[in-house]
Amino acid sequence: AKKLVLRKLKDETALKRSRIHPLAVLVAQKIYAQGHGDKGALKWSPVSAIVDALDAAFYATFGNVEPCNKPVLLALDVSGSMAASHIAGSCISAREGSAAMALITAATEPEHEIIAFSAPDRGGYGGMHGGGEPGITRVSISPGMRLAEVIKRIEAIEMGGTDCALPMLWAARNKLNVSGFITYTDSETWAGNIHPAQALREYRSKFVGDAKAVVVGMTSNGFTLADPNDRGMLDVVGFDTSAPAVVADFVRE
Repeated sequence: AKKLVLRKLKDETALKRSRIHPLAVLVAQKIYAQGHGDKGALKWSPVSAIVDALDAAFYATFGNVEPCNKPVLLALDVSGSMAASHIAGSCISAREGSAAMALITAATEPEHEIIAFSAPDRGGYGGMHGGGEPGITRVSISPGMRLAEVIKRIEAIEMGGTDCALPMLWAARNKLNVSGFITYTDSETWAGNIHPAQALREYRSKFVGDAKAVVVGMTSNGFTLADPNDRGMLDVVGFDTSAPAVVADFVRE
């Protein structure tokens, strides 16, 4: 049985044919490695070779992801609560899930920018010596990185409040052309001095007229940031393995 499982997990053609999303493989790997399901009493002894094969399959399925092929900007909540909250009743933390999406984006989207919310406690948004700005930190992620490396890099960033207007303000300040703003947070979403819907409208008027914005509350029970009359804004409440395709389709349309 072990040989059969390993053969299937290492069969890149079969993995490609399955069209399975890397995030689904990651969830499977984490559940298998912990030796028990997230629900029910089922237990097993994980085989290290299978854990490793699932890990390799996570990276091998990046090719299954259909890119938006539009300039996207990913904004990550790096607060401590991201490590403590789990997505879709799984053993994956919001931090692991968002880091995985950042790595997948870096590997599949030809035009992407990844940033983290690092706003200082005193709030505010303005220039700072060295060209940076309090509120946003650029995150450099290369397609060949391992997920553990990405998580480590994210954990090293000083966290700040998730002001969901900052990505648009930052992109406008840096004169970046962005078609899709995608924010990953757990359940912390707030509007600072300017509402995200207003920030998006202002960004559109100066840069990309049909830019879209998605806020994913990975462990949220409900929030409202999108303007219900704006077809280019989407709030995603909760996050599971089907969510990445929903977000990508929305940005791509």
